[in-house]
Amino acid sequence: MDTHKNAATRRNAVLCSLAELPDGGMRVVVDDLRKSDAAGMWQHHTFVTFKDYPPNILAEPEGLSEAELADFGFFVLVRLLAVNGRLPDADDAPDSDAHLTDEQRHRIAALTDEDIAWIDQQLLSHCDGQFRNVAYVVGTAMSLDPKRQPGIPDVFYAGRVRKLVERGVLEAVGDLSRMRYCEVRSVR
Repeated sequence: MDTHKNAATRRNAVLCSLAELPDGGMRVVVDDLRKSDAAGMWQHHTFVTFKDYPPNILAEPEGLSEAELADFGFFVLVRLLAVNGRLPDADDAPDSDAHLTDEQRHRIAALTDEDIAWIDQQLLSHCDGQFRNVAYVVGTAMSLDPKRQPGIPDVFYAGRVRKLVERGVLEAVGDLSRMRYCEVRSVR
């Protein structure tokens, strides 16, 4: 008996993918997907997170600790349950920098005007006339930035998106204080 055919597939899924980094390392990316109207097709919905591994670390996965492997499996399962509405919504609070570490605050304070202009340009490079989820724009800008400074968190990037909206460079719909619940597009 084919048990998969007897079970209805939920509308939301989690995709884990790999990207090769310029230094030979690997990036594990986690995205939310939604089932499309076309049979058997899925569409990207939201960038969730990523983790970079130095070169050769993933060449032999048995080198990863059991705790890291268990944490990854737990994260994917919880994410899958969350996107399918099987967990209580704990994401009612606005994006906040209240949870930043002292090191992150120090790194943000050390950014120059040129650094911030570069971050803004990276964010804008992932916006066009089509509305895109702010979490997706932030995640894509962070993951594809060739000059990304480590330790600068996503909430800082989301704050830069808000500044770009305030300046009239981007247009927003939704709750701009919560990057997962807002979309932006370029004003042209």
